[in-house]
Amino acid sequence: MTSFLLHRAVRNNALWCDAVCAAHGQRGEFARTLWLHRQGAPPFYPDAITLTGAESAAEQEEAIAVLTRSRPGGWGIKDSYCALDLAPQGFTVLFEAEWIGLDADDDLDDDGSGLTWERVETAGKLAAWEKAWAGGEAQAMPIFAEPLLQRPEIAFLAAYSGKALQGGAILNHQAEVIGHSNVFAIGGNEQPIRTGLVREARRLFPGEPIVGYESGDDLENALALGFTALGRLRIWARD
Repeated sequence: MTSFLLHRAVRNNALWCDAVCAAHGQRGEFARTLWLHRQGAPPFYPDAITLTGAESAAEQEEAIAVLTRSRPGGWGIKDSYCALDLAPQGFTVLFEAEWIGLDADDDLDDDGSGLTWERVETAGKLAAWEKAWAGGEAQAMPIFAEPLLQRPEIAFLAAYSGKALQGGAILNHQAEVIGHSNVFAIGGNEQPIRTGLVREARRLFPGEPIVGYESGDDLENALALGFTALGRLRIWARD
């Protein structure tokens, strides 16, 4: 199951990144071993994602070398299986993380938080959600564009205590799994948000595993909740 979830998690994440780019009017491209975006992806999103592992590393490194010669400017590469060596091309490792997964039949106990969850459905609420996710600072250019709200497989979720926003996250139901990302908790109490998010994923997209990736304290929190580590990924960057 781990291998299945890992491959599905990688595919799901590439489809999510493609959806974010498409919402800005610039969809990426899927090749056999890579997803790539030639024009430059939105902030915090990679320009290429590897879809296969070490058996394709040489092919991927060559393709990335060709791709990065196509335009000036910065590049970000998501090395989904920690299989590439991009240092000879001038890249450095920005960070590493762990893919995580929760099987479809794994459930969580009620945390007693009393949070209520709502799906973000308007452009105004999406802008407010993004500002809260960014720590209260509005982005110079929105990262999450309104067309994402029209896709039934994607859900922006906000958690409330009364009328006060407490946190939120994104669910992305593609590639036979539910990807979760952009988890945030106002005030730092993340566990009720993660627990509630799993329940919302079960309610909105029942019967599917939940996947994503995390690092540091966020990874420890997810593992403590019952997620399983699936494999390492690495983000490479070059100015």
